[in-house]
Amino acid sequence: MGNLVWHEYARLVAVAANVYAVWASFFGLFYRKFFWDFVGGTVRDPGGIQPSPNAAVFITIIVKAPIVQILALILGLFIIALEFPLPQLRKFAIHRSIILRIVLLLFQTFLTILFYQFDNAIKTGDVFFFPSVITKQEESNVEFEIRLCPALQKKTDSPPNGPNTGNVANSNDADQDHKAKRSKDPFAQPYIPNLHVGDLIHKSGEEYVVLLNKYAVIPQHFLLITKEFQSQSSPLMPPDLVQIYSLLIAAKGTAQNLFAFYNCGNYSGASQPHKHIQFIPVEDDGPPIERLAKNMNLETPDKPFSITDLPYVNYVFRFPTQLKSSTPEKMEEILSKIYLLLLDLCISTIRHDPTYPTGKPSYNVLISSEHIHLIPRRKDTHTLRETGELLSINALGYAGMLLVRSDTELEAVKAEGVRKVLQSVSLSVHDLHIVGTSGEGE
Repeated sequence: MGNLVWHEYARLVAVAANVYAVWASFFGLFYRKFFWDFVGGTVRDPGGIQPSPNAAVFITIIVKAPIVQILALILGLFIIALEFPLPQLRKFAIHRSIILRIVLLLFQTFLTILFYQFDNAIKTGDVFFFPSVITKQEESNVEFEIRLCPALQKKTDSPPNGPNTGNVANSNDADQDHKAKRSKDPFAQPYIPNLHVGDLIHKSGEEYVVLLNKYAVIPQHFLLITKEFQSQSSPLMPPDLVQIYSLLIAAKGTAQNLFAFYNCGNYSGASQPHKHIQFIPVEDDGPPIERLAKNMNLETPDKPFSITDLPYVNYVFRFPTQLKSSTPEKMEEILSKIYLLLLDLCISTIRHDPTYPTGKPSYNVLISSEHIHLIPRRKDTHTLRETGELLSINALGYAGMLLVRSDTELEAVKAEGVRKVLQSVSLSVHDLHIVGTSGEGE
């Protein structure tokens, strides 16, 4: 009887493990990463972690072509069918083979640990992944995305890099000191291993840490954070820009498309005071804002321009084609010049607006491998007309990817219009002339 119980328990464990493997494989098809690429790799500046040449075969069969994920998916489905079992398999000897099961499970284990980090962080509770549904809404020839994520209404108050702290009163003094420090700065060391992706060092000595986002609505959402505290209200510095662009280009080299954004200032939608730049994987053509920028037909591509289809002030610059192949020194020079040019336009616009609130200027920064966008902000929340609820808006909203937490918010945004929502918390287009602006391409 005891053996029967243990056999049944083993069968259920195998089924559960392979259901998880199938789910992880499905995500691995869209968010491809060879987990062990850091083994023998080199940390370069710029470029981040450069995998060892020995990892080339795994990069090929996981990132460039998701062969491992497909094999894990097929194998997982087969093991589930074998263990469930599928009626058609009952009559075959393989259904009764323990040796076959052991071999298949060992092989499945090997396959799944190759692309495992994000799913492992979810499994251990270090990352909370909130599934969401995207609704597309076209307004004035612009297709916006509204992402509905009801689970965010139940989001805990734990800091983005911190653990679930529990009851501080029952902890020892060291734990209390640690939690008090983290409550002031959630990005302070020590880092949770399953969230800690790696470290980067700029030639200037500026150090960064890369962490997975604890509360992820989009899988593989990660953060680039200054190791030493810097204010989220401070502008991006040359080392920041180089690291951001280097990560975007490095991702391109592994057949991944990333999009970076930075919320700067009190009215930008920033959630933490410690300087952090966020990265998310996107489709090959990028988020809606990038599709608009790519369609702009520029008469003077070496100057800033504005996307005229948008009802709020926005400044954009198209990166020169040679930027990707530039030396680190030249890359820093080009990126800094472009950023300062857009920042000057942004601040000038704010200064010419007599209704702008007092204090440091706030703005959102969006960066792809092809463009950089700056959008000045006047408020961080919008009051929905139909419900009176406050809707927080950060840089992703201006990427054309608005986040709502309930069906009520979704319907209210759809009724009011994404363009009006974004316009209400930014600066309206005025007569300030931007050299380089041109009409939209055909």
